[in-house]
Amino acid sequence: MVALAVAVTAAAIATVPRIVYDRFYYGGDMLESFVPSWHRIGTELLAGRWLTVNPDAWIGGNYAGEAAYGLYNPVNLANYILAATFENLSVAAFVIMAEFLALFALATYLLCREYGARRGPAILAGLTIPFSGFTLFYEAAGWPSGMMAVAWVTLFWWSALRLSRGRTNPLVTFVIGALTVSMGNPYAALGAVVVLLGIGIGLLVARQFFRLLVLVITGACAGTAALVTYLPLFLSVDVTTRAGSTGIFNDTFLQPQIGGPAGMSSPSYLPVIMTFGGPVEVIPSLYLAWFVLPLLPWLPWGRIRALFASAGFRRAHGRPLISLVVIAVVYFLFTFGPSNVGMFRWPIRLVEYLYLCVVIGLSLALSLGIARYRVRHRATASAVLIALGFYLAFASSPALTLRHTLFALLVAALCMLAYTAWRTRGPNALVAALVLGTVVVTAAQVWSLTRDVERGSRVDPASTTVLSAQTDRYQGTVLQLADLDDTSHEDVTAGRILFGNEIMASSAEGSVNAYTGIGFTEFQEALCMDYRGAVCPGVYGALWQPVNADIPIPLIDYLRVSTLVVEHGLVPDVATAPPPPGWHVTERSDSRTVLQRDRPLPLPGRVSFASEGARVLSSDTSAATETVRVAGSGGTVSFARLAWPGYSATVDGEPVDATAGWHGLLEVPVPPGDHELVVTFRPPRQNLSVAAFGAATVVVLILSVVDAVVRRRKLSAATTRTR
Repeated sequence: MVALAVAVTAAAIATVPRIVYDRFYYGGDMLESFVPSWHRIGTELLAGRWLTVNPDAWIGGNYAGEAAYGLYNPVNLANYILAATFENLSVAAFVIMAEFLALFALATYLLCREYGARRGPAILAGLTIPFSGFTLFYEAAGWPSGMMAVAWVTLFWWSALRLSRGRTNPLVTFVIGALTVSMGNPYAALGAVVVLLGIGIGLLVARQFFRLLVLVITGACAGTAALVTYLPLFLSVDVTTRAGSTGIFNDTFLQPQIGGPAGMSSPSYLPVIMTFGGPVEVIPSLYLAWFVLPLLPWLPWGRIRALFASAGFRRAHGRPLISLVVIAVVYFLFTFGPSNVGMFRWPIRLVEYLYLCVVIGLSLALSLGIARYRVRHRATASAVLIALGFYLAFASSPALTLRHTLFALLVAALCMLAYTAWRTRGPNALVAALVLGTVVVTAAQVWSLTRDVERGSRVDPASTTVLSAQTDRYQGTVLQLADLDDTSHEDVTAGRILFGNEIMASSAEGSVNAYTGIGFTEFQEALCMDYRGAVCPGVYGALWQPVNADIPIPLIDYLRVSTLVVEHGLVPDVATAPPPPGWHVTERSDSRTVLQRDRPLPLPGRVSFASEGARVLSSDTSAATETVRVAGSGGTVSFARLAWPGYSATVDGEPVDATAGWHGLLEVPVPPGDHELVVTFRPPRQNLSVAAFGAATVVVLILSVVDAVVRRRKLSAATTRTR
């Protein structure tokens, strides 16, 4: 019941940022990538369709290859269905992020208790870490995949720790581990490995070899979920913009400096770190909690030293802490390491894992009580630490001196309130005061930071009604020619110009422009398109030119575009020019021109071109499959589908090559005669991955029985000896 109360309280606290600023949980990748795609995937699921690829989303449509959507994770799929029920996408984002903030709080509480923390300090830890700077302002507000990852890793850590002590069944840890690995963020998989490493070393030192074997087998079996989740990404990487993401180097981007955590208790501290906005942060990314550093002088350091000096304590309690130390050291090295290690980049993403170790350690120290002597010295030390936090905040951003001063005074006042609560009401009152202070500081942080948002700044539409109002008249596949730098905030707010995946939550049938985390290099280079779907001005002229000598149709026909949206800021001449032949203007405003075809494209389905000698008679198409009737003397058939690895083709049931044609579009050769051509997409090596996971499940079921039998026999033997 206490664990559930922690989760509910965390969800309640999560409402505070949204009350202060109603779009708090709807920024960055949240609105450009994730939530619109969640909405589209969930809508398809409600219609009975589970999409591993969505050709209507082009560069953003390889859902299996992106991995970030975690299509094999049932919790993800349930949340996508939930997102599809919301008209307001910012509300959907808030609800799902509150869910994972609550899960993070719950898992942290359980983990602290498993390490031996008392109930009060464990509750404090659980209600602190979800509202630390990076977790709340980066992850929950804009990088939801990272928020989900840290919550799942923490829950897996708790479960694996219990398994290592024989307190849970391997099947439970396997299920949680598989959910962790399959959620779609590679940092979750990395976290699971780090957790297993730390706990494994602890078992090795304690010479508990059977428990180590159980842990390793369970972890390896759970790890097979990575094959299902990430193998499509690795087998697709050669065609993506992530090709060549290998090696170790440092470009200093989002790489925190080792002295940064000295400001972890200053709510207004904006660390000096290279970010998207320059060399100084705009949010308190290295903030942990307002009370952590001021509380340090009050910990019973003498008692802590005495305990660790005791051989009996080290034997009984020191060894179980080895895993915590190992995990903390690994994350310390990662957090302050190079900016790029293979496909892992931006090490600040790992600071929340390091801070998780910190709050676990703090909960254990607080479980020993608060020092009651030399009060003046301790109060002075706390005041010095608050002053240090103020100075670090001032030094990084002196223009915000007044804000730093007010926050320092707020922290000092809250510290005095917490001290009074402890002296008059005891430890439980102290915990309540510290949690209340966290709520107050969180509200103040959000309020102060949202005051920095300029009036009239870009506010992307969150309403699917608003999005659809601008796209209801669109027909077929849409191509937008626009660049974010040339787009007015009013056009973005009204939904006239959309970037990323926002159009996926509208009524539009499909969009060449989309957000992608992996990209498709050949296609993006051909259209001069970035990862959010913005393009260069020269694309407009290229659309009306033949693709090449072998494909003598305009590029816009090759892409099967039926609606063209042109931003005047990018291509000014379109504002007054007559439409090209075969097209007409359906809308012309101060900012954009919308062009549509006079008549439908001649080829059916997603067939974009058939060479001379190949006559397409019909096409029956779905997201992952297309069946085409072809006649004639033979040739090639091209499709308005990107040739992601995973596509295959058959002619009358016999396999033929399905390759990347011009600009990366799928192309299939057909022989002379009347034939049935079928193209199908399946994530690469899906059968192998699913079989491996199925086999791992069987192994864990057997291991669960063996482990239960061994534990029962050991318990029986121990009971016999005590008699």
